Formats: sequence, structure tokens, C-alpha cells
Amino acid sequence: METQSEIDQLADSIFREKVIRARSADLADKFLDGFRLFESALEFTHAGVADDLGTLDENEISREILKRFEVIRLLEEDGLYLPVATS
Repeated sequence: METQSEIDQLADSIFREKVIRARSADLADKFLDGFRLFESALEFTHAGVADDLGTLDENEISREILKRFEVIRLLEEDGLYLPVATS
């Protein structure tokens, strides 16, 4: 059985390797990685929402995902925009 110290060393090593790979990747790969990461996260989000709703109805799941993204956007933008008086 591995000790916590050994696990931490392994995790650090894996992280270091990921950083080295990311730094050495060309710009096009970095750009595409962003899309791949988003697509992967969206798949997990889709599965979670389907589980939360207890349905596999794609339209219902899509509506709920959009609703949740809108809530996040509103929370992130809270206080950023102020009304301007017009005369």
C-alpha cells in the first residue's frame, strides 16, 4: 500500500508532466484543447442534468442546461453593468 507521501509525489510528478506537455504544445493544439475540454465538460454536465431531472429527453436536458448557464452568467455579471440615466 502506498503512503500519502508517495501518492503526493506521484500526483506532483503527473502534474509536472502535464505542465511540460502543455508548454511544449503548439498554438493550434492549445486552441483545440480548449474546445475538447469544453466538449468533455459539457458531456459531464449533460449526464448530471439528465440524472438530476430523471429524464433522457434531449430537449428538456438542453433547456435545463441553458437555464443553468444563464443563472451562472447572471451571477458572474452581477454588479458589472449599471443602468445609465437617459434624458
